[in-house]
Amino acid sequence: MFAEHKARGRIMEVEATATSVKDELLGYTKYTDYITAGKQVMSEQAKFLAAKVVQEYDLIEHIKVGQFGLTSNATVIVHYTVEYSFGYELKPSNFDVRAVPTGIELRIGRPIMVASPAVRPVSHEIASTGLLTDEKGAIIAVQQRLPAIADAKGQAMALEEPIRAVCEKKLVEFLRDFLGKQPGVKYVPAITVVYK
Repeated sequence: MFAEHKARGRIMEVEATATSVKDELLGYTKYTDYITAGKQVMSEQAKFLAAKVVQEYDLIEHIKVGQFGLTSNATVIVHYTVEYSFGYELKPSNFDVRAVPTGIELRIGRPIMVASPAVRPVSHEIASTGLLTDEKGAIIAVQQRLPAIADAKGQAMALEEPIRAVCEKKLVEFLRDFLGKQPGVKYVPAITVVYK
């Protein structure tokens, strides 16, 4: 009887260990239960997942001025900063998150500007005036063109590798953080961004 009781105790101990090991192993694949929820949260939080990039620029404009049949040249220099917001189109139909043998794959379109660039003139100078009589008007005219210039530069920047890297990092960190905080998740594998 003592041997039978000891054997039963040993069986219970082995079963408890097996359950513990099973629970531990499940923690390493539990993240897959939350991939769909992760996609939904990413879609809802899209505006907060933008990568902000600030650039400084100088715009040098040579202006030809004509008055009373005379022409003159002037040079206006405007120093300004632009804050760009880059991110992804995160409507649920535009991207996919799925478990793959090597981890998690985010299949998505390339980064885009997700907001109009915020242009802020910092300083200006009239390097040469000639017969330019309306300096203030010339500076205002140059500054009014800055948003269109910034928009064109931002469209080009969205295609550059450093911008892609910053956007990917922000997106991957968000998804990793979300999955890692879910109940029972002990491990979040590598997350790879694949462009459509």
